[in-house]
Amino acid sequence: TIVTILVMILLVQTTKAQELIFETTTGEIVTKSKFIDPFRKKTYNNITPYILKQTTNESLQNGDSYTINCLKYRNWENDPGDVHIIQVLHQGKEVLKLNKVDGWRYINKEPDGGITKTKFYYSIDLDKNTKVLIFVGIYIQSLPPYISMIVLKSGKATLVFNKPCYINEIKKQGNKIDFILRKNTLEYVNSSTPVNQPILKTLTMENGRMYFK
Repeated sequence: TIVTILVMILLVQTTKAQELIFETTTGEIVTKSKFIDPFRKKTYNNITPYILKQTTNESLQNGDSYTINCLKYRNWENDPGDVHIIQVLHQGKEVLKLNKVDGWRYINKEPDGGITKTKFYYSIDLDKNTKVLIFVGIYIQSLPPYISMIVLKSGKATLVFNKPCYINEIKKQGNKIDFILRKNTLEYVNSSTPVNQPILKTLTMENGRMYFK
């Protein structure tokens, strides 16, 4: 009896320690504002027509498919951002368009962890009906880049996460994937000794859900 009570207490504590990034109600994605920082908005001239940098097709296990277009501002020259527009199409219809002034970048320097990557995003099957795309923003001075996560489900595309953090590590075990995110920038005394300690959070994907703790 004592062992059972201890196990139940541990399960309750574990549940409280992690929070769902989004809820699913009658098949619809319900986001939480605490996980989505707003994009900085500014109007520029002479940046259209946009330059297409990558187009990919993303198929879900249930057979549903989406087209992902990554576009760059025209006449941007050496200004920041490898792409500034993320456009998601379902059956030829636009279902999401994100416009980020400082943009996202190539993710060839981020860890693999056995996760599928294109040039601009990670692609992960959350379950047979749901896929997650993860984009990495640019580095500005010594600040962490923004991590943007889009969920594809039921013919829709939804931004569920947009927060500044580094992808420190990716751990994959069976159907469970942990993204270890670091919220702060480390400063070093020398090449191997940091002055400050890393502030780490874990974003877990498992059984069709995404948890943050």
